Amino acid sequence: MDVVYCFSSYLGTILRICGLMVAIPILRYVSMFVAVEFSKRFSRHIGVLIGHVIFYGGIAFVGVNILHEFGFNVTALLGAAGVVGVAIGFASQTSISNIISGFFLLVERPFSVGDTIKSGDIIGIAESIDLLAVRVRTLDNKLVRIPNEMVLKHSLTNLTYYSIKRIDLLVSVTYGEKIDVIMRMIRNVVKREASFLKTPEPIILMNKVAQQEFSAEMRNFLSVRVWVAKDQFSIATSLLIEQLKNEFDEHGIAVTIVALN
Repeated sequence: MDVVYCFSSYLGTILRICGLMVAIPILRYVSMFVAVEFSKRFSRHIGVLIGHVIFYGGIAFVGVNILHEFGFNVTALLGAAGVVGVAIGFASQTSISNIISGFFLLVERPFSVGDTIKSGDIIGIAESIDLLAVRVRTLDNKLVRIPNEMVLKHSLTNLTYYSIKRIDLLVSVTYGEKIDVIMRMIRNVVKREASFLKTPEPIILMNKVAQQEFSAEMRNFLSVRVWVAKDQFSIATSLLIEQLKNEFDEHGIAVTIVALN
């Protein structure tokens, strides 16, 4: 009877452990499903974060129960883990600060995954907001890791937060050119290109009359401000400069064009 009881006990333990192991792929599926649903309802970052919490929390639960089945004193292990955790916490205050900053970023949501951001000298697309850092893919396809604490402490610009953006040019022509003619030429270029929005209206106005840099020549300077959809912003400035140059070349007018953003 003792042999049968021991065999039944071991068999029950093995079956329970196998059941716990089967829970791991189920956890993976559930966490991915929850991540997708939360991404649809809120944002991709929140979905990924909730999915990770469910998966790793479930893994911890499964691990504790497996240790319990093997006869380990889980209470003592958790107590020891708590003491070790306190010691590690004092030794890793920077990491804790980054974790807390990550939660503030999540609550405040100054940007979402997929937005183009500027932090310090770094400009790129936010790939993820992890526990310790923000991962950014720069415009020349490099991966940059910015600690959450640094993102929260310093100014951050979300370049794609609004649906439209403005491009600014400074156009200069020789002092003898008629300003009304130059303005009309610029308006014609803007009207012809569908990428440039009609609302808000483009702004073309006199900026200054001054000498060209490193030259004694007096020139007329005009400000040109044109609005575009944010998905056109990366090419809109170059497109406008090219079309203005072609327009002025056709009329034999020497022009200097400088992008201000």
